[in-house]
Amino acid sequence: MIRSLRLLSHQLSNPHYHSPKELVAWMGAIQAQNYPMSKWAMGIRLPTSTIQTIDKAIQCGEIIRTHVLRPTWHWIPQEDVRWMLALSKRNIQFALKFRNKHNGMADNVCMQCNRTLEKILARQTHLTRQEIRSKFAQLGINLHPIQMILVMMQAEIEGIVCSGIEKNNQCTYALLEERIPFTSILPQDEALARLATKFFQSHSPASLYDFAWWSGLTHCEAKKAIDSIRSDLIQDKLSSPCLWTHTSCNSPQPHNTENLHLLPSYDEYLIAYKDRMHVIDAQHQPKAFNAYGTFYPVVLCKGQVVGTWAQTTRQAISISPFHPRINMPQRDLQKAMDAYKCFMTVKTS
Repeated sequence: MIRSLRLLSHQLSNPHYHSPKELVAWMGAIQAQNYPMSKWAMGIRLPTSTIQTIDKAIQCGEIIRTHVLRPTWHWIPQEDVRWMLALSKRNIQFALKFRNKHNGMADNVCMQCNRTLEKILARQTHLTRQEIRSKFAQLGINLHPIQMILVMMQAEIEGIVCSGIEKNNQCTYALLEERIPFTSILPQDEALARLATKFFQSHSPASLYDFAWWSGLTHCEAKKAIDSIRSDLIQDKLSSPCLWTHTSCNSPQPHNTENLHLLPSYDEYLIAYKDRMHVIDAQHQPKAFNAYGTFYPVVLCKGQVVGTWAQTTRQAISISPFHPRINMPQRDLQKAMDAYKCFMTVKTS
């Protein structure tokens, strides 16, 4: 039952969205640590889309890639960026404080870099991180690669920059104020309620601990958020920890569902939960993700993670089941591989 509901809430069975912006708005946020794979995370949930559909949404700024929630990249619909940043900022800055200090990034250095960055991007709108680093060096600000990552992350959190257009298959940065129309920042209580609604409608069933992990909120903030929408949640008191299901997805109707999916690395179906035991056996978890936070592309069969996969050549995909007796119907597997290859290679005329 848990896996069936999650397949529905994640739009992996019976998907009903047609544009990247609609999908990302439903999901709340989609982790975008691996840039190419994050496009497939959207594509697999948008059966009628192509990679060009995703690229168009990125180019025109309908969806924005930035550091928000827990400190990693996510795709966010443009209208949600400012209030999500405001809600996340304090907790992310606390998490970054030690990393900045460890890498010789004093507060005054970050402030200087932010001012310089605004001037650079005001003149040249969309630049890669390496291009920005070169501009810094020309101005006498020499940063090693790790420092540069931290500088750009800090600027994202401060709402100075966000993702720009793609340039030569590389990500770029642009000024947030030039990329996104101004929107008001929500009061904290309203922001907490909205974030909880987005999470539970798209990730149910899930626990308080799952929501706190996904959102980057403190335990108390996450509990407050859940309490504010409790009338929209159904509690499973028999589960431990307690699982909550949003009322919008509590009663799955008969639907067409794909039995097998090739999920990208860092997919929400796996990474969004503190406890992943419901979808992957404990003995196989080290094959799907490691202790350093690296998540691999996985094979999902009837809602259960049963193996990993990798694209070995342009037209070849290798499948590594966790156990030789795992049943992966060849027809379903071939269909899943064809869907991925078609999405990644289709070209517009």
